[in-house]
Amino acid sequence: MSATLEDIHAAVAAGDYARLVAAIPYAEFLGLRVEIDAADARASERIYVMAYRDELVGNAQLPALHGGTVAGLLEMAMQLEVLIAESEQRLPYPVDFTIDYWRSAGPADCRVACRLIRSGRHIAQVQAECWQADRERPIAFARADFLLRSPD
Repeated sequence: MSATLEDIHAAVAAGDYARLVAAIPYAEFLGLRVEIDAADARASERIYVMAYRDELVGNAQLPALHGGTVAGLLEMAMQLEVLIAESEQRLPYPVDFTIDYWRSAGPADCRVACRLIRSGRHIAQVQAECWQADRERPIAFARADFLLRSPD
């Protein structure tokens, strides 16, 4: 097992989400952080937050975040959700990813909530929704299937 995989599994075991994000270069590039929303009715739901930065803008005239950035955020959040929720040390490899964009993502932080639909012997299925200021006005929805593989 490489040092990165060891860091990932140690961070998950400790519940140290900042360390988990730091062990994954793309998650760190996105500036991801994981918050626990204990006040929400969904009972301690994990919210994945990407802080707004000017370099993430795809259309400077609106301004709007690049759609690839929003897709990358959704996919990374779903992978992290599988890593955190999995009881075994298996890595989620994306095999199918679908995104529905509902509106432009403006110059503000993005938030993602994930729902692990199923985690079986070989495949995990996840849904996610992304919003900015108001959860009732989502900017995108995504669904993904991940192949679960042991790191060996």
